[in-house]
Amino acid sequence: MPSSERCVESAATLSFAQQRLWFLDRLRPGRPDHNVPVAIRLEGPLDRGALVSALTEVVRRHEVLRSRITVVDDSPYQVTEPVDTFVPTLTDLTRLPVARAEERARAWVAQDAATPFDLGTAPMVRARLVRVADDDHLLVLVFHHIAADGWSVSVLWQEFSAAYRAAVADEPFDLPDLPLQYEDFADWQRKYLDGPALRQQLDHWRERLAGTGPAPLPTDRPRPALWSGRGDQVDVEFPAELTERIRALGRTHETTPFMTLLAAFQLLLAHHSDRPDVTVGTPMSGRTRIEVEPLIGFFVNTLALRTDLSGDPSFTEALARVRRCAVDAYAHQDVPFDRLVEELRPERDLGQHPLFTVMFQLEGPPPLPSGLPGLDVSAHDVPYEIVKFDVEVSLTDRGDRFTGALRYAADLFDRGTVERLADDYLKLVGLLVDDPERPVSHWAAHLSPRANRSASGPRPDGAGPVAPDGARPTETELLVMDVWAEVLDVAPGSVHDDFFALGGHSLVAAKAMSRLGRALDVELPLPLLFYHPTVAELAQSIEAALLADLDSTHSHPAPLPAGEDQRP
Repeated sequence: MPSSERCVESAATLSFAQQRLWFLDRLRPGRPDHNVPVAIRLEGPLDRGALVSALTEVVRRHEVLRSRITVVDDSPYQVTEPVDTFVPTLTDLTRLPVARAEERARAWVAQDAATPFDLGTAPMVRARLVRVADDDHLLVLVFHHIAADGWSVSVLWQEFSAAYRAAVADEPFDLPDLPLQYEDFADWQRKYLDGPALRQQLDHWRERLAGTGPAPLPTDRPRPALWSGRGDQVDVEFPAELTERIRALGRTHETTPFMTLLAAFQLLLAHHSDRPDVTVGTPMSGRTRIEVEPLIGFFVNTLALRTDLSGDPSFTEALARVRRCAVDAYAHQDVPFDRLVEELRPERDLGQHPLFTVMFQLEGPPPLPSGLPGLDVSAHDVPYEIVKFDVEVSLTDRGDRFTGALRYAADLFDRGTVERLADDYLKLVGLLVDDPERPVSHWAAHLSPRANRSASGPRPDGAGPVAPDGARPTETELLVMDVWAEVLDVAPGSVHDDFFALGGHSLVAAKAMSRLGRALDVELPLPLLFYHPTVAELAQSIEAALLADLDSTHSHPAPLPAGEDQRP
């Protein structure tokens, strides 16, 4: 049996969410964009051996944490490796002065959080225990999102706590084995969504999002052709008194705090973008079946919440519209976001998210281990320097108050702009909950004026690629057409045909570029197809790549748009 067939037999299919992250990693390799860092402080007499044993036990139980991604016939599969691939790192700083040890500990947290993963190598989690003093430690865990999400962190700490207590007491760890693994969910998901269930939900989203597109906030600088992910944040805090009024209004109108805070922010977006049709994204746990609740894995899905705020509604009416929108979205949350994008086929742009440019979420306080003998446990801040959207509103419900941050793309916005946006948000929420029946236009005078900046201004990539003069197809064009016909099951009729118009999507794009690269024995970056989506444009760029490969004068095997910095 060929080795590739044996590999497939021992490997598992990726879930839709995993497949999307694998594709994004191929699109922008060697980046930490999808790292999930967690750091906690452990003060008191720590049993380091018990800690390593407890972490190792969690990794043993959850196969996805010790997996790697292999590619067979241009398709990704997940392979589980032995638990001994997970080796925590111990760093002792006790010989340093206290202030210096604290500084170095923070540096280790930042460095580990920013170090990329190689998806072809297990495990998908790293651990470092930093000994700052005899009874003072920092534990830093970094997951790749392809193996874990926010809910997973809670599962990990629960199991870690039980395993640590057992190890300290020299007792057996008595949690029952898991009846399912993440790969079982991935297999079930693909079977479940390959039928009427998916088609019905897709029909809903096609109708709901027809004609939608990003309504971005006006930016301080032109949007780059390629998303750098460079970000910063402005902290926000709702006073306790305002928090209680938000809850009271929600109880009156049967809306959750999430819906109330979202409605106010969507009204703010409508004000600054001068568009009443506002779409934002929000993450959902994706754990719609009770069987997967005890699993670590990547279940989270993204929902697009599109709200029509036209007609100068009162805040009461805006709340009702947002509530209907959210409940409707929850009822159709099974469609993986990447599958939705493929169906809707929005205009592709590597510098902008296809359906929305703002994410909004409200969650509880970060989970922590509990019941660790003799230890005080607290959260330790991790530097947040990566953003995936223009603006990410991340709020935390702490019971007596809401806190959080407006994270933003530093390539697009000045800090002062986002500080004004945060101030506007706090001010607007207070005004709206005080007098929810007044038309929202009444409050516009209390907000910062709409900026004259343009989010769709000139891009730094200059003119697009030049099409050939068009006579008979060249050999490279013929090769491109043959490969496209093979992966798309549709033969291009012209060198001007567009890959995505022919039915191409992210996974098929990866296959096409992989096969073209093998045929020509040259490395072809996946973004090339997004910048040059027609047969003629792609062939021209491939020929440039072949010439560059011959004389070895360029650091990239193919040209990026003119004027674009080639270093991420």
